[in-house]
Amino acid sequence: MTHPHGGSPGHPEPPGEWPPLAPAAKPEPTGAAAEPAPASPSLVMDFIDAVPEPDEKQWPPPGAFADEAGGHDSTQVIPPVTAPAPGGWQPPPATGPWHAQHEAPGQWQTAPPEHLAFHHTVPSEAPPPEPIWSAGPAQPPPDGPGRPKRRGALWVSLALVGTLFLCGGGAVSAYLLLRDADNPGSPDPSTAVSRFLTAVYTNQDPGAADDLVCREARDKTKIADRVSDIRAYAAGYTDPVFRWGDPEVTEDGEDRARVAVELTMSTADEKTSSQELEFTVIRKTGWLVCDVNG
Repeated sequence: MTHPHGGSPGHPEPPGEWPPLAPAAKPEPTGAAAEPAPASPSLVMDFIDAVPEPDEKQWPPPGAFADEAGGHDSTQVIPPVTAPAPGGWQPPPATGPWHAQHEAPGQWQTAPPEHLAFHHTVPSEAPPPEPIWSAGPAQPPPDGPGRPKRRGALWVSLALVGTLFLCGGGAVSAYLLLRDADNPGSPDPSTAVSRFLTAVYTNQDPGAADDLVCREARDKTKIADRVSDIRAYAAGYTDPVFRWGDPEVTEDGEDRARVAVELTMSTADEKTSSQELEFTVIRKTGWLVCDVNG
């Protein structure tokens, strides 16, 4: 049997004072003994009263980079937007009945629109409108400094056409004037006549004869017809042969001369035929035949 209150068996101690007296205060130690020992959290407070652990830290923390701003408040303050003060031209207040701008005074027939404010609201930067009947005729825009002028191109074209015309006309004139230059001619009147007789009677070549006459007498058709007549005439005989003596200059000038010659045709059966011919020759680049009579 135990005795909770002490004493010997059979003699319990009398009950003490209630409530019991507070224990006497102990003197506080000094020095190293004065530092209190750390109390265990489990003995100091309950888990309900414990401070919640902080959230996981953000990594990298805000503001770690040079181009990154630091932390900011989640509430963004937007400055109020104030409407710009009205400026520029504003429509004057109405002083008369409404009318369309395309109507002259005294001809107002168009009914006003349903919303006048919408149709008459003019931007502040727009110039005041003007009635169409007060404006002058539309003028073409002036030529700017960067726009090419057509007048210069027109003059260049005209100059080019004129140059081509002059060159073409000069070429034609040179061809007509120097047409005989392709045929140098003969050194003297007698040689010119002998060469012409050889081309027509001996060789019977109208092309060669054409190169020995002057420009005024140059006619390929007539020369070809004359050569054909001589060929047909000689065909009526047996082995005809044409001969002539030395041409004789009967009239000699600086640029014109007359030459006489006797033409003879002989055949194999000893038949002969003679004809007196007179030639007119002129000198250009050389002596050329211009006329034949006989």
